[in-house]
Amino acid sequence: MKNSSKHILIVHTAIDPRPYTIDLAHLGFRFSLLKKRPTEEDVACFDRVIDMDYEEDLEGALKTIKRLHEEDPLHGVLSFSETGVIPASIIAAHLGLPGNPPRAALRARNKYLMRRALKDAGLASPTFYLVRTATEIRDVLRRARRPMVLKPLSGSSSYGVIRVSPEDSLEEIQNHLDVIHTYIRTYRKQNPQYPFEFWLPKAGHGIPATDVFDPANVFLLEGFIGGQQVSVDGIISDGRVSCFGVIEIERIKDTHYFLEYEEWMPTRLGATQEREIHRVVERTIRALGLTCSCFHCELKVGPEGIFVIEIAARRGADNISDFLDKVMGVNIYEEGVRLAIGEQRIYENPRPLGCMKMRYFLPEQSGTLTRIEGDDTVRQDPRVSELDLEFGPGDAILAPPDGYEFLGYLSVFGATPEAAHAAMEELYPRVQFHIDPALAEKKQNSSTELQAR
Repeated sequence: MKNSSKHILIVHTAIDPRPYTIDLAHLGFRFSLLKKRPTEEDVACFDRVIDMDYEEDLEGALKTIKRLHEEDPLHGVLSFSETGVIPASIIAAHLGLPGNPPRAALRARNKYLMRRALKDAGLASPTFYLVRTATEIRDVLRRARRPMVLKPLSGSSSYGVIRVSPEDSLEEIQNHLDVIHTYIRTYRKQNPQYPFEFWLPKAGHGIPATDVFDPANVFLLEGFIGGQQVSVDGIISDGRVSCFGVIEIERIKDTHYFLEYEEWMPTRLGATQEREIHRVVERTIRALGLTCSCFHCELKVGPEGIFVIEIAARRGADNISDFLDKVMGVNIYEEGVRLAIGEQRIYENPRPLGCMKMRYFLPEQSGTLTRIEGDDTVRQDPRVSELDLEFGPGDAILAPPDGYEFLGYLSVFGATPEAAHAAMEELYPRVQFHIDPALAEKKQNSSTELQAR
């Protein structure tokens, strides 16, 4: 039985692997795991677990995986986590297995390389610059005479992304830059069990020296793009793209920070607009050279056109897999695994089966979470598809600019957009988070101590 099933290597998982590994095991798949500091759940779910930090020792990880492949042949390699996408592509290429070319995977991870590729392909693009200092940022803002967005080259979930304006003083800009520097410096020390969120690879294994950047010291400054934000998830099979609808996104308004607030599917944009969005996504994927993976693409739709904000060569995080399953009838985990072993996966115009809405629980202040109320009752409502809680009583909570955490999210299902909206408005307020701000200063002082070490 062991030799007859397909053996897949998962590169790092930031989510509980039990739901998808158990389901996919019934379809004839086995899984091994490459991860730094694996959990007990990981050990219980996977055939073999390789406890290695591939960022610190990629060559050592490749040698270890080659031995595993010789003992128990692998049929595919993939990652469902942003930090694992590039290593997964390098490992797959090293073993001669299906996957994206490493340089293409890097273009989907490094936002500056992505911008260059899209501009060269003739896609709509804001002005963009590589910057290192507050003075460089101020000079660009003065020339542009319009708001711009300062962001790390890598990372996800809008971590460290800040809006800056020509009216900002040099001191204010330096403060913005310090916020990003601080977040990047402290992230790794505060999350030792995870790969570094902003890691980018060195040259080699298909990645030229010209594509190597230091994400701790070089940043992207690009023109602010107005319009409605949307996202598209789908798959790429031998370069052919299948899009699974469009999700509409709302972010917190009137703030420097780009924190997401809620999502819904299907959108209110209409079929014609959604088809045009799909065409832009397909051109983006071709421009980056992606050939074999899931993808998650975020865009802005406005009077100036359709602009890609960023794209990831993996499945969308948080509620996305649930949306695709309930609304589009697609198991994105299964699709990722089947792509990894080289299966042809093509979907022709899938249609929505219903409507969903998701809303994040965002902290209004930093402090310590003391208790959560109402979650047990809300979970029992049949309209609830997911209620995810990221923190529990006793956990420290950091609101921007100290951190970019969300407390969890609620997803609801309805037969119509109106039904999904009504369910969200009724159920969301019932979940209450109580945060004591008294310990916020203690947490911030601890972060300062970490930076000094």
